[in-house]
Amino acid sequence: MGTAVKIRTAPVRFKSNITRALYVMAAALGQKDSYTHAHAQRVAAYCRRIGLRAGLTGADLLNVTWGGMLHDVGKLGLSDRIFSNKQALLSQEMTGEVQAHPIIGAEMLRHIQCSKTISAAVLFHHERLDGSGYPFGLAGEEIPLGARIVSVADCFDAITTDRPYQRRKTLPHALMILKEMAGVSLAADLVALMLEEIESNGMEPVMPAANAMIPFLKSR
Repeated sequence: MGTAVKIRTAPVRFKSNITRALYVMAAALGQKDSYTHAHAQRVAAYCRRIGLRAGLTGADLLNVTWGGMLHDVGKLGLSDRIFSNKQALLSQEMTGEVQAHPIIGAEMLRHIQCSKTISAAVLFHHERLDGSGYPFGLAGEEIPLGARIVSVADCFDAITTDRPYQRRKTLPHALMILKEMAGVSLAADLVALMLEEIESNGMEPVMPAANAMIPFLKSR
């Protein structure tokens, strides 16, 4: 009887351990760079909001939200010079290092055996519809849905918040940029959902609460 109970509960404990590991990775990113951590929280929230409008539920919605939270987790493997850089233009060497972060992140997630959907969102979130993205130059439907959602959320947050080398755009300007990217580098249907969501419910706060993502990311 005892053995049977252990066998039945093992998958539950395994899932719980993976979720715990994901939280640890997200927290570690926050220790590395406060902007990147707040950005990750906002992107996760936007991913969830787009996902809901796209009709995602259950594990699909949870995984795309986690994909948003962890999309930059590979930056844990980058050198400190990247985080201290204040220049808009990076050297070729530094650009190559930054563009490796999706691969680094996906490899980190592979080692904890998390959902392939989350890993794919992390690995492909910088791919672009027209094939101009990285790290593999995928195009169109080659890019998984989760990654396409993260791309829209990531781009919107990047242009609406201040960075050391770039001032945030006004909301009307940001929406115009997003519309220009629709169908070229970002999925037009997902951009449309993002625009509807922002117009209806507004933007995420610039500095989310420390535990803002916990209700969204609890294991189901």
